[in-house]
Amino acid sequence: MFEIPDVMRMAQAMARHSAARQVTISENIANADTPGFRARDLPDFGATYNQPKRLAATRVSHLDWQAGTPRHVAQVDRTSPVLSPNGNSVSLEREMMRGAQNKQSHELALAVYGSARTILRTALGR
Repeated sequence: MFEIPDVMRMAQAMARHSAARQVTISENIANADTPGFRARDLPDFGATYNQPKRLAATRVSHLDWQAGTPRHVAQVDRTSPVLSPNGNSVSLEREMMRGAQNKQSHELALAVYGSARTILRTALGR
């Protein structure tokens, strides 16, 4: 009967992506002194949002049983600076910058969602 407008769906996806990226940034910071740890990051939101939709499999016997895996999978950051003497690639300054950028992305997603909700309420006369 009622479908969520695409702009709200995109804002929700962007907020979820920001939350998952914040977890990855936090893990990087937590492991800044761990020998051999490699910094990780998520792909850009645009790259993950434009992926073709896959059917969710509820059983292993389904044809595409790996389709239910989450899209927010952190990958080793190949652009990280040189390794420290203990083999760690985490730069706290870089992670703090990523955290600030991620906060802006999350606030943008919430602002877009709030504006769309206000427009929808106005259109419904509430």
